[in-house]
Amino acid sequence: MNECINLAVKGIGKVSPNPLVGSVIVRNNRIIGKGYHKEFGKEHAEVIAVRDAKRHVHSLKGASLYVNLEPCCHTGKTPPCADLIIKEGITAVFVGTKDLNPLVNGKGLRKLKNAGIKVTEGVLRDNCRELNKAFFYASLHKRPFVTLKFAQSIDGFIALNNFKSKWITDINTRKIAHNIRAFHDAVLIGSNTLRKDNPHLDCRLSQKSIKPDVILLVGKTNLDFNARLFKIPDRNVFIYSPYAMDIQGKNNLHLKVIKPFNGRISLKKILNDIFKKGINSILVEGGSYTLSQFFEQNIFEEIYVMTAPKIFGKGISPFANLRIGSIQNRYNLILQDFFSSGNDIITNYKNYR
Repeated sequence: MNECINLAVKGIGKVSPNPLVGSVIVRNNRIIGKGYHKEFGKEHAEVIAVRDAKRHVHSLKGASLYVNLEPCCHTGKTPPCADLIIKEGITAVFVGTKDLNPLVNGKGLRKLKNAGIKVTEGVLRDNCRELNKAFFYASLHKRPFVTLKFAQSIDGFIALNNFKSKWITDINTRKIAHNIRAFHDAVLIGSNTLRKDNPHLDCRLSQKSIKPDVILLVGKTNLDFNARLFKIPDRNVFIYSPYAMDIQGKNNLHLKVIKPFNGRISLKKILNDIFKKGINSILVEGGSYTLSQFFEQNIFEEIYVMTAPKIFGKGISPFANLRIGSIQNRYNLILQDFFSSGNDIITNYKNYR
């Protein structure tokens, strides 16, 4: 099952809104076939593993198949994998986790069992569910899984007041941040961050050729379309603004006018719209106004905080724009993980509502 997971992650950045899936076929205690889902709309992991095995043996009868996610039983862009497993005479299937997507949710396992196949479910379940947590969340809630991420000094500032503090953490921590970015379908920032930082919002430090889509919340219409993120080819930029703007001739830009309510843009409307575009996960990278809106409206599932051993004394808080008034209304976060990166500390909190 660990090998299935290792195979599955090769599909990062290419398969969404489908899940990450890897599959291994074993016969006589020997791996005879491997496969993973390589691209949205293309063959599933089980199909590729079967094809790989057939290059080595004439028959799969009596073999065991391992897969980190329950085989599908419905026809989408590809035929059901459960039908293929039955057809090939595989006698045992080991599954990491049931597919929580309502289209499947145990139906694939039942189909295999009804065909006389021995099914074992729950092998490394927690690892397998963590791998596809965004897919599961989006399937159940019909909106993307949202992660907040920011770097700060140990006295809690994400920037100096003059914004001359672009790199707070060291290069190794930034590599980890790019790996986190690579696991998300899109990166979201506000127009202030675009103007002050002029970021690429790519994954170049992760050594992965992945270009997450960009979601841009714009409070003003004077966007600089010569900014770096607009120059990266083959990526979509979704702009949400209360104002119309001219994007003619810019084929990768998509504008939607969202009117604010009570001084705030409705994040729920934006996320509902972005989910329809096939985006299952969003990494919110600021700045302070944007982070504050997500936190205030309680629209996030987890937070990554990168803390560097620097003291600013004065600066900009990551949540300086919060309008929550009392400690009773502050959200309680649960510590999920923390680890060091050189002299920096990376902390991961879950939002358990």
